[in-house]
Amino acid sequence: MNHPRSHRSTRTLVVAATVALAAAGLTACGSAGADSEGEETTIRYQSYAGAVDAFLLADALGEFEGLTLKRVGDVTGGPQALQALVSNQTDIGGSAFYGAIAQLVATGAPIKAVIPFYGSNRTTNSQVVVLDDSSIKGAKDLIGKKVAVNTLGANSEAVLDTWFDQEGLSQAQQDEITLVPLPPLNTPEALGNGKVDAAVVSFQSKQQTAKQYRIRALVSDVEVVGEPYAGGGLTLREEFIEKNPRTSRQIVEGVAAAIEFIETHEKQEIFDVYFPYLEKEGYGDYIEPIRTNFPGTLGIDAKPTIADEDIQRWVDWLDSRGDIDAKDIDVSDVYTNELNPNA
Repeated sequence: MNHPRSHRSTRTLVVAATVALAAAGLTACGSAGADSEGEETTIRYQSYAGAVDAFLLADALGEFEGLTLKRVGDVTGGPQALQALVSNQTDIGGSAFYGAIAQLVATGAPIKAVIPFYGSNRTTNSQVVVLDDSSIKGAKDLIGKKVAVNTLGANSEAVLDTWFDQEGLSQAQQDEITLVPLPPLNTPEALGNGKVDAAVVSFQSKQQTAKQYRIRALVSDVEVVGEPYAGGGLTLREEFIEKNPRTSRQIVEGVAAAIEFIETHEKQEIFDVYFPYLEKEGYGDYIEPIRTNFPGTLGIDAKPTIADEDIQRWVDWLDSRGDIDAKDIDVSDVYTNELNPNA
């Protein structure tokens, strides 16, 4: 389904529905497994197909001793991952955009970002791309056109909005640009066949698209926002943290160790640890895409923490769109560094 820029009520309804699910879901599921002190030890998660996932790498490194990981599908986008978290289908929400987390917190969802999980720098970033022979040269040329994004209400849309503002597009002009949510695997064909005129692609998606078509970048997210910047974080429910303080700390400390391992080791050293684990756990089909496309970094510091400005820039964006009232939210309510050993 195509979504013109003016259709913002849809996202509001999605957020409201998600919070309603949270209220019902927090008591819907009993403990899947607990230790002698009553803390949860079975951790439900969603995996990231074809990507180096710091959560799974932490398990490969032996950081989750005593915990059992239970996969409940793949992440299809940050908002979907948050919906699964607040409705108690999962215990962690990974790779969720800080703006989406802030919007949910503003509407009452009891969740907190606990450690940065992905970001952008000169090595790995997202870009707005078009076919090389396209007549589109800049933001104004996208008026009346279709742009593919992996999901609505997330990092890609926030960066696009910020870029359009920087390029002087009026709100009426921005409303004429249609965003088309597409899974990354379907984006290259949609761009190549002219079903969309441009696409926001991650580093990995750009590699895949460039194998099939000659493409040209219009702008990167780090050119718009600055670099490096952390785009999103791993998120936990407040209730889970309160009931499982030791398990929560083990999860965050494990992810922190995995992030540091990624950011301080060569790709082959990461693969030597990660690939045997993926094979053993039944994720063998992830290996070749990772080997081909992994840039060697998550785009964040080796010892990352969450800062107010990481959240504030997107709170300001949400406020400018009318999605939230910035006066109704304190950025400190969106995250905590208390579980993060780097803090």
